[in-house]
Amino acid sequence: MSHQPLNVIFHPRSIAVVGASAAATNLHTRMFLDPLLEFGYPGQIYPVNPKFQEVSGLKAYPNLRDIPGPVDHVISLVPAAATPQLLTDCVAKQVKAIQLFTAGFVETGEADGIRLQKELVRIARSGGVRLLGPNCVGIYCPGSRISYCADFPKQAGRVAFIAQSGGYTYLAVRMAAGRGVYFGKVTSYGNAADVNEADLMRFMANDPETDIITAYIEGTTDGQRFLKVLTEAAAKKPVIIIKKGRTEAGRRGTSSHTGALAGDDQVWDTALRQAGAVRVEDVDELVDMLVTFSFMPVPKGRKVAVVGAGGGASVRAAEECEAGGLKLPALPDALRAEINRYFSLAGSMLRNPVDILAEPLGDAAWVPVLNTLEGWPEADMILWQMSPDMEPVRTEEFVRVVVDMRRGMVRSFSNVRKPKALVVHTLETPSGLDEMVALREECRERGVAFYPSVYRAALAISRYIGYHERR
Repeated sequence: MSHQPLNVIFHPRSIAVVGASAAATNLHTRMFLDPLLEFGYPGQIYPVNPKFQEVSGLKAYPNLRDIPGPVDHVISLVPAAATPQLLTDCVAKQVKAIQLFTAGFVETGEADGIRLQKELVRIARSGGVRLLGPNCVGIYCPGSRISYCADFPKQAGRVAFIAQSGGYTYLAVRMAAGRGVYFGKVTSYGNAADVNEADLMRFMANDPETDIITAYIEGTTDGQRFLKVLTEAAAKKPVIIIKKGRTEAGRRGTSSHTGALAGDDQVWDTALRQAGAVRVEDVDELVDMLVTFSFMPVPKGRKVAVVGAGGGASVRAAEECEAGGLKLPALPDALRAEINRYFSLAGSMLRNPVDILAEPLGDAAWVPVLNTLEGWPEADMILWQMSPDMEPVRTEEFVRVVVDMRRGMVRSFSNVRKPKALVVHTLETPSGLDEMVALREECRERGVAFYPSVYRAALAISRYIGYHERR
């Protein structure tokens, strides 16, 4: 079964949603059937439920076998006890694949749930049906107009995400889109009763529509096979992995979530590093890495010139850069003198970080500084930090002027040829958050890497450089 192609999972010609309901408050129908309509899925969609004649404007069928045409893919919303009969119907209907949102199997730790999952696998394999899950949300593939969330982007990117957790896929897709990165294939595979992380990793490694592979993994039942497939994949494409289960509490959590065997974390850490994968701690670091791979040319080294955001913020930035793995070379006297031609030393820092009392002047003040730093051979990259909430005046009118001015500064920054990134420090006030969103949108439009803190920027860029050094 593991050698049967998975392409049909991402490109089915027809989909049946078994257990779909016409009830307005039915969450599962809103999750799995309505997004297919919202995305304009071009194939046939068949709601299956004996209680309704119509669901979401589509003719409903009492049973899977009653559908007149062929069915490639089935989404199961029925209770666990009803799944063996549904799998039997899938075999009779010659269904290619089924995804089970249905839970109540191995992840419960109960003998009945374990036996039931084994029975599903036996039935599926008897008829050549690939099984995704149980206990998963399934497939998001915007190129095929398939989604389990109506507000996901319809724009298809070239990043794949393989995740045992369904919730993590919601976070990753939305967070990445907000920073200009889009997924082409996302797979939540839950308990991995049949289709597992190794199958999906191998598929993505050979998928011509995927340039970067990301994954959230709680554990594996075949460590040797997964390591072999991961090594092959990482030799072809960047692979970025969240591996949970570092602590005893985390390992207990993974077992109760998907029934996964988390394994010893030190072994995992060594195996991922030897395979060539980049390990990150959580979804925010995962998205930081995607932003870096997507928008930043590879710096020649780890030396960074940091500009902006005030004296105290500059001191903090210096420490956070060092903590994240970057280095701040001291500004030579000649360079300081050149910058000092434009500004007075009073109230300014000209030692790297560079901060001058000139932000209200916008481009007229900062472009000469950026040009000077761009010509500094010791700087491998430039990091520009902004912190809206630090301004002494925050009236509505003032904020509007500052937002427009800063967007113009980002446009000028996008013309810098050296590797570069913008940091807008985490904010708390509504106006500060609005300004951060505006700057993030400008970065997305201009192709500038954007981060919410200096430390996260430094950590992602350092890992990015390390990845290329190892290769």
